[in-house]
Amino acid sequence: MRHWLRPAVCSVVVCLWTLCVPLAGSAQTKSQPPLGLWDGTIQGKAGEVNFGIDLQRQGDAIHATLINATDRQPFSSATWNGEVLTLHLDYYDGTLTAHLVSPQRLQGEYSRQSSKGLVHIPLVLTPHHDPAPGKPWTGATLAGDWLLHPADAEGAEKNTLVSFQQQPMAAADGKVPATGILEYVSGDTGLLHGAVFQAAVGQTHFHLSRFDGIHVLALDGEFQPDGSLKGQLGGFVSVTSFTAERSKDVASADPNVLAEGLTKVKDPQEAFHFSGVDEAGKRLDQSSLEFKGKPIIIDIFGTWCPNCHDEAPVLEKLYRKYRAQGLEIVGLAYEYSDDTARNLRQIGIYRAKYGLSYPLLLAGTTAEGQIAKTLPQLVNFGAFPTSIFIDRSGHVHAILAGFSGPSTGDKYQQVQQRMDELAREIVGP
Repeated sequence: MRHWLRPAVCSVVVCLWTLCVPLAGSAQTKSQPPLGLWDGTIQGKAGEVNFGIDLQRQGDAIHATLINATDRQPFSSATWNGEVLTLHLDYYDGTLTAHLVSPQRLQGEYSRQSSKGLVHIPLVLTPHHDPAPGKPWTGATLAGDWLLHPADAEGAEKNTLVSFQQQPMAAADGKVPATGILEYVSGDTGLLHGAVFQAAVGQTHFHLSRFDGIHVLALDGEFQPDGSLKGQLGGFVSVTSFTAERSKDVASADPNVLAEGLTKVKDPQEAFHFSGVDEAGKRLDQSSLEFKGKPIIIDIFGTWCPNCHDEAPVLEKLYRKYRAQGLEIVGLAYEYSDDTARNLRQIGIYRAKYGLSYPLLLAGTTAEGQIAKTLPQLVNFGAFPTSIFIDRSGHVHAILAGFSGPSTGDKYQQVQQRMDELAREIVGP
C-alpha cells in the first residue's frame, strides 16, 4: 500500500470472523431495523464510489456485511436504535453512522482516523434493486490486462498493471457489469466494480469504484479511437488523470517481479537495526534475546493498511512452519496517530483478528520522515507492507516491497511461494 496516495489505493480484505451485537431496545418500542441489501454511495473526486451493505438478523442481533462485487467484508458490530444505524470496522478504527430519513433512504457518514486526523465521509444508502436483464453487449470491452499511467505516479509505479473482467450481457439500462484490480508494486487495490456503457455522445464509457473502509476509489474514463483508455482516478479528496493501453508485456509491471528491486539498504555488509515497543510497553530491538542470532522476517506494516491485513495470515503461517528451525518474525507498526494507547489498542485488535503469535512492536507513525528516522538504513522505502528477510548474522538477505493479495489470484499464490523460499533460505539447512 502506497502511503502517499492513500486512501486512494491498497487490497479488499476478506475478513474471516464476525461479531454480532444485541439490538438496542426492543421490537415493541423501536421501529424494525432496515434489513436486506442496501446500495451505498459516496461522492468522490472521480465520480460516485459505490458499495453494498447486507443487513441480516441473527437471533436478537444484526449482522452487517460490506460488499464490493464478490468481496464480502463483515463489520465488527452493528446496532440499530430505531432511527440510527451504527456499524463499526474496529480493525480500521472506523464507524459508519446512518440516520433513517425515509423508508427508502439512510443518510450519514463514515468516519475514521487518518494521517491528517479524523476524516468524515458523507454517504447515502438506498434499497438495492437488481437491474432487469438486457441484450448481449457488442461494444468495446475492458476485459484483459492493461498498463495504466497515472499522471502523478513516480518510479516503478508509473506503469501500473490493471486487470479487468467484463460480463457478456448488458442490463436493461444498457450497462455491462465489470470488475477490475489495480496492481501497484506496493499492493493491489482489491476488487473494483462498476460498468461499461455508451455515453450520450456515443463514446464507450466505464466507471468502477470501491469502498472498503480504507479505499474510497473511483476509476472513470472513456475508450479512445485508437483503443486506448483515458480518464480520472480519484479518492475522496484527490484525483489524477491517467492513460492506459493493453499490455503486451505484463512482466514489465508485474508487482511480484518489481517487489525485490524497490527498496534496498545503504550498506549490505552492515547488520540491520530496528526497535519498537511491544503491547506490554517493553522496548525490543535486534539485540534482544528474542531475536539475537536468529533468522528474522521484519514486517513493516500499519493496522490501517489493507495489504498488510492480507499479508498477516501468510506471515503467521510461515512462523508456525519454520519457528522450530529458529525463524522469528517481528511486525513494526507505523500508525496514523501519535496516541500510543490508541495505537497499541489497534495493534491488539489486528493481532486478535488473525491470531498472530509473533511479536508486534509500535515503531512510529506515518508522518513524513519517520521511516528515515527509525530505519535509516533503508533506501527508497515506498510500500506498506515491506518484508525484510534477515539472516542469522543479522544482515539483510532480501527485501520484498508490497503484497499481492487474494484478489490477484495467481500473483497471490506466487508471492506466498516466494516468501516461503526466502524464509527457507534464511533459516538454512
